[in-house]
Amino acid sequence: MDGPQDLLRTNVAVAAGTAVSRVTGLVRIIVFGIINGQTAVADAYDGANNSPNSLYELLIGGVFSAALVPVFTRLFLDDDDEAERAVVSTALVTLAALTAVAVACAPLIFRLFSLNPADSVDSAQYRDVGTMLARVFLVQIFFYGLTALASAALNARRRFVAAAWAPVASNVVIISLLVLIPLSIDGEPSLDTIADNSTVRWLLGSGATVGIGISAAIVVLVARRAGLSFGLRPDFRHPAVRRLARLSLWTFGYVLTNQVALVVVRNLAEPGSGDPDAYTKAFTFFQLPHALLAVSIATTFAPKLARAAAAADRGAFVGRLSLGVRLIALLTLPFAALFFVTARPMVGALLEHGNFTAGAALNTSRALMGFAVGLVGFSVYLFVLRGFYAHEDTRTPFVINCFENALNIVLAVVLVGRHGVLGLGLAFGIAYVVSAVVALVVVERRYPEFASFALLRSLTPMLVSAICAGATSWVVGRAIGSTSGTGALVRTAASFATGGATYVLLLKALRVPETARVVERLRGFNATR
Repeated sequence: MDGPQDLLRTNVAVAAGTAVSRVTGLVRIIVFGIINGQTAVADAYDGANNSPNSLYELLIGGVFSAALVPVFTRLFLDDDDEAERAVVSTALVTLAALTAVAVACAPLIFRLFSLNPADSVDSAQYRDVGTMLARVFLVQIFFYGLTALASAALNARRRFVAAAWAPVASNVVIISLLVLIPLSIDGEPSLDTIADNSTVRWLLGSGATVGIGISAAIVVLVARRAGLSFGLRPDFRHPAVRRLARLSLWTFGYVLTNQVALVVVRNLAEPGSGDPDAYTKAFTFFQLPHALLAVSIATTFAPKLARAAAAADRGAFVGRLSLGVRLIALLTLPFAALFFVTARPMVGALLEHGNFTAGAALNTSRALMGFAVGLVGFSVYLFVLRGFYAHEDTRTPFVINCFENALNIVLAVVLVGRHGVLGLGLAFGIAYVVSAVVALVVVERRYPEFASFALLRSLTPMLVSAICAGATSWVVGRAIGSTSGTGALVRTAASFATGGATYVLLLKALRVPETARVVERLRGFNATR
């Protein structure tokens, strides 16, 4: 059995892999922006790439998050190799069939993400280029599914590192191929270039799919070495396969509502205008603190919540859920404030190069400001849902998620006309803040001792500290540097340093107890080095 130090080392390795994966993913976004700018090409690429991502999440991703891991865990503990082979074989055949159908339906799928193209583009040409890219990108569904299967099996065997580090290889491959595009054309890529130049089309489309394929191959090889069999003997009637399908039903609905909201938002952004690209890039920035900080907390707490729920230990469950919310708020609040006030110089420093213009940087930063409003709500919301999953309750998250997406859509429709991508980001952020509160209230209805509003009041010192940190950061940023080039880098660094120091000092002055918990975790990390 793994000891505390072994578990902590594993957590550190996984966190490091996640960090490197996110950083290389950001570099990929930066390189793409420098080469392609914020144009109809970028929107077509994002829309085509959203197709496999969305279909994967709809058909496979939800199954993985809610059902695959517990199913593989039970089969592994029961040493039921025959059932495990049935699940893997059936999943592989299903994946292959779904991928083939998706590729055949590429024109319809891409059209769904381009129902409302901008007036400034030739809609027929835009859809033709997007469909060409989508046909190649949709092959990724099979590779994503392979990764999900192999990762679930590895998780059941308590091996987490490969899945965390594999995306790094994908990002490196994609970056390496993207930088070859300027060698194949003169000037900025356009829809005409993609349509007429097969080399550029291959570098954009096939490069991404090859990268995802290599990432999948890495995880599959590690899983095979761990004892997982990838044979082709499907059995759709096997009890383990039927159980997997049953567990995934509500999660399928959960993911479906997310995809409906995504389609609506992307069309409100008018594909071809550059706004969908601004939205996508801003979301990539927004995800960084969530992935590096909130997900780390959630991953650590999830097994504890599950054990408390299984043991019907109400006190332990409430205590751990409450502590997790407070720790996530403590770590994400300063980034929400700093992202809001430093969005323009931060985006300018990283993206405003090559074909990515000042206007594109401003557009992306406005979307990021909107997203920043919801960073804490987004992270808390996803963590609280783990409390329901700990009770094997997938219906309640579905119902709450329907509310969140409906609110997101309504707010997006109301705000986009006056505020553009800022309004779309705000709609997302506000919807998640409200839904996080709703999720906390639902928990309190089942556990009256949870006291959701008392918990929210306990976050006040952190909120005050974050607001003060943001204000200090804004004042310093106004006095130093600029919004582009080296000046933007200086302004961003100075703002983050000043804001971060202000936040820590105020937490100490206000004696926020959760600060000590974070220090303990850092000391535990140092002890493993």
